[in-house]
Amino acid sequence: MKSLSTKIPAIIAMLISVFSFVLLISAFLVSTNEPPRDMGVSRSFALWVFAVIFSMISLLFYSIDAIFSAVKIFLKIHPIFNSILALILIGAIPMVIFIGGSLGINIYIWFSYYLLMFALEIVSIIKHIKIMKDVSKVEK
Repeated sequence: MKSLSTKIPAIIAMLISVFSFVLLISAFLVSTNEPPRDMGVSRSFALWVFAVIFSMISLLFYSIDAIFSAVKIFLKIHPIFNSILALILIGAIPMVIFIGGSLGINIYIWFSYYLLMFALEIVSIIKHIKIMKDVSKVEK
């Protein structure tokens, strides 16, 4: 399991992402039953803000994994997949700056991109585990 350590940032980012998705879904569910407010911030808006904040926090860990993916490109470990993964993960930084923090339809664009990152990380972890199994078979 020593070589699984390079995927720890991705796993942490994915856990934060799950929490962010739960907050986002909660914001949508609360907004359907929430009466309009005269003063203050609505619960759905607060949940949405926390969902965006947690998605931004996870970008730190996704960026670390992007660096590991870039290293794997040079080591010739699934170079096409890792280059796509690295580009998507690094592309999330300007995406969240220009789109993710905005109100309106842009949040759907950001969370769609965020879901794509999450899905690619699942594939990345599966590929990494397969490589680890192949290496352990060769060593035996």
